[in-house]
Amino acid sequence: MKRTVLIVCVSLFVLQMSAQLNEPGRFYITPKAGYNMANITLLDKYGVDSRHAIHVGISAEYAFNEMISIEPGLFYSMQGSAFKIGNVKFGLNSDYVTFPVLLKVYITDGFNLFAGPQLGYLVSSRIKVKTGMNLLDDILGIVSKNIDLKKHENELDFAIVLGLGYQFAKGLSISANYNFGLTDVTKMGDITIGKESYNLNPDAKNRVLQVSLGYRF
Repeated sequence: MKRTVLIVCVSLFVLQMSAQLNEPGRFYITPKAGYNMANITLLDKYGVDSRHAIHVGISAEYAFNEMISIEPGLFYSMQGSAFKIGNVKFGLNSDYVTFPVLLKVYITDGFNLFAGPQLGYLVSSRIKVKTGMNLLDDILGIVSKNIDLKKHENELDFAIVLGLGYQFAKGLSISANYNFGLTDVTKMGDITIGKESYNLNPDAKNRVLQVSLGYRF
């Protein structure tokens, strides 16, 4: 009898915790910040390295029921890539404002899976060069600050976001997601030589791994 009462009490506690985690019809606001590991597909052949940076922003989650939510967000995301040609290191620093709209499914307790589209707007894009020669690097650093590559890149970037996360009862949340860019980063366009037309847009798409911490109110 005591065991039965204990099982019932534990079950009621678990159900209560689940309801607290995702109350149907409620809006939640979650400021988030975290780590970006970004690269661009075109640069793989140049010994690509990731750009290690951050993202910061806020999301608003609406719970349809205890299992399913929709979560639009607004973030500042530092993306781009790093690569090497010979002994010269290049860093392409492309910063975006991103607007993900995610469908979240709570599998059990606070564990959730999410996916959805994301629209990014390019804010700035600059290149950094390191040759290993201090004086030359200082000069190149000054020059690169005054060169914005935005006019050579697509301002809008469409991506698909896939990820998983855990929502703690006290409000803390942790998540990890991978963003698959669908839009070419560059916009070099077409050229015509004689009667032939050539598309110069290379396969250069954003890829970003993100790990985020947030606190839901």
